[in-house]
Amino acid sequence: MYADKYERWKLLLTLWLLGYIELYFGDESGFTMQPYVPYAWQKKGLTQRRFARRQNNRLNVFGLMSLSGQLTVYHSEANLDGAFIKNCLDDFARKVHPKPYVIVLDNGPIHHAKVVKTEFDTWESQGLSIFYLPTYSPHLNPIEILWRFCKYKWLNKTHYKSWSTLKLAS
Repeated sequence: MYADKYERWKLLLTLWLLGYIELYFGDESGFTMQPYVPYAWQKKGLTQRRFARRQNNRLNVFGLMSLSGQLTVYHSEANLDGAFIKNCLDDFARKVHPKPYVIVLDNGPIHHAKVVKTEFDTWESQGLSIFYLPTYSPHLNPIEILWRFCKYKWLNKTHYKSWSTLKLAS
């Protein structure tokens, strides 16, 4: 099954390279007041402690990114669910697309929600197709790299001063 989906994924890339389709990669992520600091340097024998902030605020985002650099982001402070993904894809399908387009998603439960799958025929009539990646293959979804850069490279400690500065930076 993995090999078959992987071959179809390569075919989609080929069709995009030849200019026959638009190709978008979708995924969601979340930003909180807890900075993403995986490690830090400290002098030998000196223990430093940083305590987590206990705010419950979370900015959840669902993004659609093309390999040509286009990015569309939908955000919510509420938990994301299948209805949110469906509404995002509905909105994206209403935009003008000069050729057929495919959105590549991972196998997250909200991407497979019934409310999402019931729209497949409607979206197909609008030129939109959904392709699910093989399981456990985040390396095939370039938007994962974008989220990693956002969290580990582009956001810095000044962005975590307040909830409003974090929302502005995200």
